[in-house]
Amino acid sequence: MVLAVLLYGTVAGGDDLFPFGPMVQYAFSVPPDGEIRSLHLQSETASGGRTEIPIEPYYVGVRRAELETQLTRYERDPSLLQGLADTYSRLRPQDPRPIRLRLVTRVITLKDRRPVSTRDDERVSWSVR
Repeated sequence: MVLAVLLYGTVAGGDDLFPFGPMVQYAFSVPPDGEIRSLHLQSETASGGRTEIPIEPYYVGVRRAELETQLTRYERDPSLLQGLADTYSRLRPQDPRPIRLRLVTRVITLKDRRPVSTRDDERVSWSVR
């Protein structure tokens, strides 16, 4: 039975089936002259400040892996970012309220395993209501 669940999780499952889902985050290595890519959530506030909001349940109600697996949904429907903004404002009332959220892929380029450049590629943004 456990083998059947493990096989199903590996073939058809996602990270939400952990520990039976595919553990793709451990299934590759980065070449010495490759790129490291990671998803980040950036916020703009009414005062003009910019900050990075950790993609963690204590900040936005979800983990980074959950957003990564649903990124295409957010790209198709940027209004889904409103839910993250609402949760952030509810969980972190002491922090400045965001007026705009951006999901970006941070790309760190390596040369001989050392970082040589960093850039943020915007994937989706939303003006918070």
